[in-house]
Amino acid sequence: MLLVLGLLGCASGGPRAALGWSLGGEAHVFITGDRFARDFYHQLTRDRHLGDSLQHRSLVAVDARQPESATVLSANGAAPARLTLARFHAPQTCGAGEVVTELVLAFPPGGAGSRSTPPAHVTVVALLDAPAFAGGAGRPRPALTRAAALDLLSRVVQRVRPATPLRPLVLDADQAADAGEVVPLASGYAVGFRARFLSGTDTVLVTGVATTDLDLHQVRWIREPERWRLVGGMVRTNPGMRYSLRGAVVAAGGNQLLLLDEITDVSARDSRATAVDLATRRVVAAQPLALRCP
Repeated sequence: MLLVLGLLGCASGGPRAALGWSLGGEAHVFITGDRFARDFYHQLTRDRHLGDSLQHRSLVAVDARQPESATVLSANGAAPARLTLARFHAPQTCGAGEVVTELVLAFPPGGAGSRSTPPAHVTVVALLDAPAFAGGAGRPRPALTRAAALDLLSRVVQRVRPATPLRPLVLDADQAADAGEVVPLASGYAVGFRARFLSGTDTVLVTGVATTDLDLHQVRWIREPERWRLVGGMVRTNPGMRYSLRGAVVAAGGNQLLLLDEITDVSARDSRATAVDLATRRVVAAQPLALRCP
């Protein structure tokens, strides 16, 4: 989701993007950080005592008196929205050690962005420093059959490590090993994987994320392949990452953002959900993977 909020853009030099999800006619995005929450609360209310308020209650809600425009990016495209409410969650309430700011963005009924409004319960990305706009998703490549997706996944993994995986790979973004994902893009496919191999007496996990065509003529690594020795089925190296590919959303100018989970076995707090710009491979938004606000 792409969002332009004058107040937000000023708060602490705030984040340039935020991750969240859709719910019916609204989108909710989340920003973790005490300083941002404090500054944004002050700009909304002219009150500098957010910390005092959160000591007495776990949630402080503030209506947006002058709603700011926003643009929500999802797999459906870009849909304009309006900030209607900000909720400030006390530390630890959402599974994060700092205050979490939740922004509620409402989609107007009908209008230019109605076709690109996301359905309920999908991931959205909010970019906080660009004008609001509406736009369709374009035409991504057709989804592959399960057999074709598994074949592409296996060939990408074989290119990284030309050997037989310990177990046959499956398509499952929630499986920690012996699994991967294939996501159609506007041009080609994104492939993420977590494959185990035997290396002497060790079991090694190989994980990475790439974009490619079906023939592997244009393989480009979004996250370079990493090899981690497993101990008791876990990566004990810090910060050894497993990458899980969750999907893609459409950004401005026909660009796309990949939705990745970066999972660390040794520190759950360091695991995060990210939105990664395909063109630059830069993380444009991130939040703790365990973030759950009531």
